[in-house]
Amino acid sequence: MDLERVGVLLVGVGLAVALLSAVAFGFVWGSTEVFCEDHDPSYSFAGVDGASIQYADGCNTHSVNPLVTSGALLAVAGVVVGGGGVLREWSTAD
Repeated sequence: MDLERVGVLLVGVGLAVALLSAVAFGFVWGSTEVFCEDHDPSYSFAGVDGASIQYADGCNTHSVNPLVTSGALLAVAGVVVGGGGVLREWSTAD
């Protein structure tokens, strides 16, 4: 199978996993529930815990669903693999 086809397959499966798991289970996997009075949110990257990305809003910490993160990474891998296949095809074209 050509690298372009593998890339398209990876992008499709990655987007399907990310979107379906976000709809079925929710985008946010878990978060702290702290009440902050007069809070002006400022979002920032808080870290990575396994396959889950964590971000903070200045008061609470939220974790992204690991299936959404894995699906997005699979889609990015598909773009890279497909792009490599296109570049290889361009370099060998006469």
